[in-house]
Amino acid sequence: MPPPSRPLPPGDVWPLRASAIVSLAVAATIGLANVVHVLSVAGGEIGARLLAVLPIYFFAAFVGAALVFWLLRALLKPLLGLGRNAHAVLAGLTFLAAALLHYFESAGVQRVLQEQADAPAASCPPNLVCMPLRAADDLREADAAVRRAAVERGLLNAELFALFMRDPDPGVRAALARRADLPQELLERIAGDRHPDVRAAAAASSRLSDDALTRLAFDREETVRLAVARNRHAPPTALDILAAQRATEIRLLVAGHPRASEPVLARLLDGSGDAAEQLAKQRLGHGKAD
Repeated sequence: MPPPSRPLPPGDVWPLRASAIVSLAVAATIGLANVVHVLSVAGGEIGARLLAVLPIYFFAAFVGAALVFWLLRALLKPLLGLGRNAHAVLAGLTFLAAALLHYFESAGVQRVLQEQADAPAASCPPNLVCMPLRAADDLREADAAVRRAAVERGLLNAELFALFMRDPDPGVRAALARRADLPQELLERIAGDRHPDVRAAAAASSRLSDDALTRLAFDREETVRLAVARNRHAPPTALDILAAQRATEIRLLVAGHPRASEPVLARLLDGSGDAAEQLAKQRLGHGKAD
C-alpha cells in the first residue's frame, strides 16, 4: 500500500521563492505603468530632463509596490488559508492598492490645478493676466484664435505645454515661445521650429542659451537673424556671425549691441562708410579705427 499522503507544511503554502518572483513581477508591472502614465501626461515628449527622472518614477513605484506586497503577505499569512491561490490574491490586492494610490494622487493634482485656476494672479508668469486653466481636450477642438489666446493669457500645465509645442498653427507656437514660464528645455527645442516666426519669437527670449542664439545667427531668414541682433543677451559668438552679413539693419544693431566685443566691432570696419561702421569706430576709439 502506498504511504498515506501527508499535509504540506504551512510554509509550503507561501513558498518564499515564489513570493519573491511574484513580488518582483508585480512591482515591475506597476513601475512600468507609472512610467507610461508620466509619459502620457508629458504628451509623449521625452526630453533630457524627463529622461533623467523617469528611472526615479519607476524605482519609486517599484519599491512601493514591493513593500505593499510583502506587507500584505505578512498580514494575510496567519489569517487566511488561501493555499496555492495565495499569490494571485496578493498580486490582485497589490494592484488594487496601487490603483487607489494613483486615484488619490490624480485627485490631489486636479485639486491643486483648480486652486491655481481660482487664483490666477498668484500663479501667472510676469506680464500676463491669465485665464483659468482649460482642459486639453477642449483646446484641441478649439480654433486657432482660441488656442492662441489660451497660450498668451492662459494658465498652462505640463500637458498643455506639450500640446501647444505640437500645435499646427505657427502663431500658437510663436506665442508659446514668448511665454515667460516656458520650461527651458522646451524653449531650446522650439528654437529649432520649422517656421521662421516661431524661431524669431524664440530668438527674442532673454532666457535662450548662447549656443541656441549662435545657431540662429546662421538662420536663412533675415527676420530670425534680426531677432538675434535685437536680443540684448546675444553672445559675442552670435554677434560675430551677424557682423559679417550685409544687411544694413543687422550691422547697425551689432554695432550698438552692449555685448559686442572689440573683434566684433572690428569686423564692421569694412570700408563701407555706413552708419554701422561709423558707430563701430566711435566705440573702438578713433585711434583703433584709423
